[in-house]
Amino acid sequence: MRCRTDRSFRDPQTGGITILVTLMLLVLITVAAMSMSKNALRELMISGTSRQGSMARNVADSGIEWATYWVDQYNSPAATGTAQMLNNLKVYLGQNPNMAGIAWDPTSAPPYTKYNPAALAPPPGDTTVSVTTNGTTQTTQGFTVALTRMGKLPITNMSQGISQGSYTPAAGAVPLQAPDLWAFRSDSQVTVGTGPLAMTFFHAKEAWISTPAQ
Repeated sequence: MRCRTDRSFRDPQTGGITILVTLMLLVLITVAAMSMSKNALRELMISGTSRQGSMARNVADSGIEWATYWVDQYNSPAATGTAQMLNNLKVYLGQNPNMAGIAWDPTSAPPYTKYNPAALAPPPGDTTVSVTTNGTTQTTQGFTVALTRMGKLPITNMSQGISQGSYTPAAGAVPLQAPDLWAFRSDSQVTVGTGPLAMTFFHAKEAWISTPAQ
């Protein structure tokens, strides 16, 4: 019987190493793909959050513009609803100087309640807007406004009242008084979606304005 001494077949260890290397490469590719997917998802979430954050800032700006419009002496006579409440608070603060320097909630009743942004909840009516698609509310956005009386606006080098006597910033006849100074605070709230998956974004903004002496 003739015995074959040469090795005509492939070494089985070589095939095992090839399989092992292939598996390692497959694992590395899988890990890299998962990392890329997580990064893409994170970038998508950041983009969405930035968009909603910008919306919250715009709503806060709208609150400032809304309050500035309705406290103007030419627009206030036509105010209704929440705008009328804001003007009522303005008149009340003008008659009660001891309440100056504190932010007040115009939606509360006299003698009024201090404004609490932690309890932010946009009131119904002309300061809240809901966007509905196919019968489902997608976005609800609104703002609340606080009003603070800051006193009289100090004006230097002013000639007003000189011909009629000394200039008095906070007393005397109205034509001799300095303008009233007010501070508005607008807190916006934008809620995206409904139910347990809803997300809410907040933004606050403050602005100071002056109005003719009251």
